[in-house]
Amino acid sequence: MKALLFFDVNTYSRRYTSYIVLVILWGAGIFAGMRFNLSVGEEVYLNSPYSIGFMEAMLSLSVILFATIIAVQLLFREWDSRFDIILFATPIRKTSFISARFLSFFILTFICYACVIFGFVSGQNLRSGVEMQDHVLLRFYLYPLIVFGVVNTLFTCAVLFGIAVFSRKKLLVISGGLLLYILYLVLLMYSDSPFMTSSIPQSVWLQKISAIFDPFGISAYFYEAGSFTAVRKNADIVPLTGYFLANRVVFTVISVFIGILGYRRFSFVASGNKRTEKPEPKHTIPGVFPKEILFRQVNTCFRYKSRLRAVLSFAMKDIRYMFGSMVFFAVSVLLLFYVGMEIYAAIEQGIRLPQQYADSGLMASAISDNFRFLGLWIVTYFVNDLYWRSHASGFSGIENSTFFAGTKIAGHWWSCTAMILIFSVLMIIQGLIFQILFHYFRIDWQAYLGVLVFNTFPLILFAGMVLLINNRVHHKYMALGVSVLLLLLTTGPVAQVLVKQPLLLFFSGYTLPYSDFNGYGAYMSAFLKRIVFGISITGILWLINRIINGTNSYKIIIPGILIFLLISVFCGVNFTEGYMPVSEKEDLEKAARYEQQYRKYKEIEQPVISRVKTDIALYPGQQAYTLKGHYVLENRSGKDMRTILLNFHPDLKINKAVLTISGNKYNISDKVTELTLKEPLQPDHSATLEFELGYQWFPVNGHHPFNAIVENGSFMRISRYYPQLGYQQDYEISGKNERKAYGLGKPTTAKLLEEPRTDNHFTDLNMIVSTTGDQVAVGTGELVKQWKDGGRNYFEYRTREAIPFRFAVSSAKYAVRTASYKGIRIKVLYHPGHDENVAHLVRNASETLSYCITNFGAFPFSSVTFAEVSSFTKGFAATAYPGVIFMTENMVFHANIRADRQQDVINELAGHELSHFWWGNNRIAPDYREGAAMLTETLAMYTEMMLYKKMYGSEKMQERIKVHQQIYDSQKGFATPRPLYKVQDQDIHISYAKGAVIMVRLSELIGEDKVNKALKEFLLKHRYPAKAPVSTDVIEEFLKVSTKKDHEEIRKLFEQI
Repeated sequence: MKALLFFDVNTYSRRYTSYIVLVILWGAGIFAGMRFNLSVGEEVYLNSPYSIGFMEAMLSLSVILFATIIAVQLLFREWDSRFDIILFATPIRKTSFISARFLSFFILTFICYACVIFGFVSGQNLRSGVEMQDHVLLRFYLYPLIVFGVVNTLFTCAVLFGIAVFSRKKLLVISGGLLLYILYLVLLMYSDSPFMTSSIPQSVWLQKISAIFDPFGISAYFYEAGSFTAVRKNADIVPLTGYFLANRVVFTVISVFIGILGYRRFSFVASGNKRTEKPEPKHTIPGVFPKEILFRQVNTCFRYKSRLRAVLSFAMKDIRYMFGSMVFFAVSVLLLFYVGMEIYAAIEQGIRLPQQYADSGLMASAISDNFRFLGLWIVTYFVNDLYWRSHASGFSGIENSTFFAGTKIAGHWWSCTAMILIFSVLMIIQGLIFQILFHYFRIDWQAYLGVLVFNTFPLILFAGMVLLINNRVHHKYMALGVSVLLLLLTTGPVAQVLVKQPLLLFFSGYTLPYSDFNGYGAYMSAFLKRIVFGISITGILWLINRIINGTNSYKIIIPGILIFLLISVFCGVNFTEGYMPVSEKEDLEKAARYEQQYRKYKEIEQPVISRVKTDIALYPGQQAYTLKGHYVLENRSGKDMRTILLNFHPDLKINKAVLTISGNKYNISDKVTELTLKEPLQPDHSATLEFELGYQWFPVNGHHPFNAIVENGSFMRISRYYPQLGYQQDYEISGKNERKAYGLGKPTTAKLLEEPRTDNHFTDLNMIVSTTGDQVAVGTGELVKQWKDGGRNYFEYRTREAIPFRFAVSSAKYAVRTASYKGIRIKVLYHPGHDENVAHLVRNASETLSYCITNFGAFPFSSVTFAEVSSFTKGFAATAYPGVIFMTENMVFHANIRADRQQDVINELAGHELSHFWWGNNRIAPDYREGAAMLTETLAMYTEMMLYKKMYGSEKMQERIKVHQQIYDSQKGFATPRPLYKVQDQDIHISYAKGAVIMVRLSELIGEDKVNKALKEFLLKHRYPAKAPVSTDVIEEFLKVSTKKDHEEIRKLFEQI
């Protein structure tokens, strides 16, 4: 056994390529340690014991790749060399052979993983930043290396060893590795992973099942650490107890069991290798042949038709080999299973959100998110296997001696293209089946076209490039290694870091969702330009390869190269139109200069914007808009103002900007301008700012989800892009080390609860929004006028009362539904195909208005508009602005609330967002300090829960509270613990989830009527124009309406963690 073990290991140790591979793995580990930012929470360090553990657990998935590559070489060595037919005759015992071979397999695989971890440790220790902590102990790295590295390597090797022994087919071993990876991904969806499913938590029962049956232990790790605080995650390793211990023991036992089965099954001679008798030749006289096979002269033809037939012959040979194999069937089933599970997960959104409609866009997005990555690995292996198949059988010598041997590589590309197309068609058929099963029969073929464009085309290009690698690298496994390296460097997160020019990422896919409003938008045409560029580059390389291989068809090749070169230049120039390179260093330097020069303006009073009149011209087809604005600026500080700091958004172009003060005009052209006034702006005097700005985005740079001007379904939080006065703390650098490097002090933080109160400075808004003649534009405030001029639609919106400086617009081809409640007009603007929940939304809006008006006071507007926007906007399900609520199409508005769990998110949407017209907007507008979110989001959550109770009863409402408690429990360990009354804006698990739980407990303690009485009194006392309220104000109102015996409990609810 010892001799066999050393023989296997020495076989690899004597190859220089082995050391090259180890160096590459070490470098990959360094890259992971230095650049990967899979943060689980702002308060949990990237080099905390918890983060190190789950990073090493994630990296242990690479064991599948290492073990699979080693298995197809090491485990099939005797069968490949035909040594197995005499192996039984040697004195080697079965026990010794099996033990040595499995142990060497395990050791070699673990060495590869350990090399990656060694690089990961090196990378983390070379890294610095606010996200890294000091004094990291070596055991933090060694512990997960054992509990994940050893056990996962043992399990993976056992499974692949068992498959190899039972099947003796390399492709089935490859399929087994793929199955392990798919099984992990499926189970992780139900693990409550902090970076995969935090927004849609799974039930505790599903988490427990996942914790037991996850073969890599990651789900068990998350489950066992679910109750850890951020402090404990930063200090302690996750102990090997409970479900975590059970998982590791279970899969160790399973590994041993599989090993025993493999041992009992193993035989030195393959059971299927029975020799077949060759048929007797028809002729019996040596040297005499039958007449029908006498040699005769034939005419040869070496024209293009014959070359094409040769290519087709090679392709058909590959196709018969692939499609007649059980392995191809197994890979297809695994791919369908994995993508099918992801589609199902996209439809069934967990316990927090309802089932989504299985529309074509959702199917196509789920396919594109998951098919391409696995497809790349499948293509990498099949190309390598097809190209070297004749070499492995010893037929390559004859094959390469034929005249058309050079067409072999083209034939392989054709066959791989056919394979990729079949996989793509299977994905589309699966999507259609899901639509039928979930009774959604509207088929959008444009969505499914994206599956071909964004997945099939890049995979075909990648196959062509990998074939070139196999043709130039004259060793099968070295070619496979280079192909894998190409995959890692040109696709995925590594490529995003290393390849700065997006034009070169033509193997990458499309990661944005499909929109029923906008389809794939401008990205489809841009993607096709990049694909054509990729085709041209691949074509040039293929033609150069033909020259290297010794062809003399220069009359065809040289013009072909020139044509491809011209096409690539044309497509490259068009694709990169408007390209703006991103430089992290330049951005940091700009932010540091801004803070150093202008932070003094934190203490310098600036004019307030008291009135805004603006014209917004939207050009959806060009992804552009223009702004014309007029500000009235007032000095409310009580003293002279001699300097003013003006900030224009860096993404917008300044066409014109003029500040007028006391008859003096100041022309402004810089994005940040510090003005020293000729005459000071005196107290209670005003000034004006006139400006014209322009904005346009290009697909090469991508769009900003809050500034998404698209062909249909646009939404812009447009007030963020208007000029601002004074110091903008959002421009500050947040990283501790970066701030130190630039000589900056502590960053600006939210005000403490105890700091002096500030005045609210609200704004009167008048906006005119114009758009194309077939769209409706929605602004902030109430619609007072609309008209058509020059083929464009115009809409004028005003606010009857002053509002915070916060407004937005949308534009789309809307269907309209209107209703009214006691004189308040309710309007719903939605995609014509998304009408399923409109009537329900109108009913819930009426219920919400009734409850809020009865309990909190009058509605501040004469109408309310609900406007659906495209999924190109991200970051919220719905958001409220004065007079209007915007909803994204792919979150809750277009959801199947009639599915099995009856989760009425439309009720939640209407209750929560409409209540912001009392708790937020132009009523309660707290400043940026501790506890501010409690006065807006927590009170909106309370209203939402009370409305849910009113419509569905207390028992159903308690089920929702349990969900929010689970959300809070799953997230509290990743952030600094804070009491609700000191919650900060980023602590949404506190302001939303915990806030809902606390407010419901308060209503149970003192009664819903008393809570509402206190809230109404709070609103009357602290609404604008009073000073901005703080969280203790509402607590005081709760204490006033309650008995003294409840005061201590009330304070505990809000003031204790």
